[in-house]
Amino acid sequence: MKFIPDSHARLWAISVFVFIAILVCVICNMAIQREMTWLVYPVCSLIFAWGVFAPLIYRGKEGLLLSLGLLSGLILPYLLVLEQWTHTGSWFIPVAFPISVFAVLFIWITYAILTRIKNPWYASSAIIAAGGVLSLCTYLAILGLSDFAMFPWGWISFGSALGLALLLLIAGRIRREANNKL
Repeated sequence: MKFIPDSHARLWAISVFVFIAILVCVICNMAIQREMTWLVYPVCSLIFAWGVFAPLIYRGKEGLLLSLGLLSGLILPYLLVLEQWTHTGSWFIPVAFPISVFAVLFIWITYAILTRIKNPWYASSAIIAAGGVLSLCTYLAILGLSDFAMFPWGWISFGSALGLALLLLIAGRIRREANNKL
């Protein structure tokens, strides 16, 4: 009997579960409403998630960059397909586009920080600060692209994140100095 590597078995198992979930969605939607309506959301989401996570499941850490690249390249088309197929209004450009772009940018910034900064205090501080800045950028982009009247959450999250990042930076520095004295 030929040996099947664990990564192959995991990918096959997940693929089977995703296929079964899609089949269940189709059967339920057709049985209840006799047409394809809500099944677009779970089916597109399952296919998207499988496509993004398959390299990571199959190759482990070596598949991380491919998974991040697929997420970066597929998130906007995925959201555009959802908007077009569901006829739920024009939310892609004013809302989904800026949120997705800044979220993908945050993921890559986080990856860069975690692969370059070894001190967990400094890395955490940098990630939180980047999240605050990108949160503000997302908020301002949504305000600029839409007519939504929003509470200033972007400014609040920006200030909170920078405050927390500064506290972590100070705590990391104090801890490092305390360790150096020992």
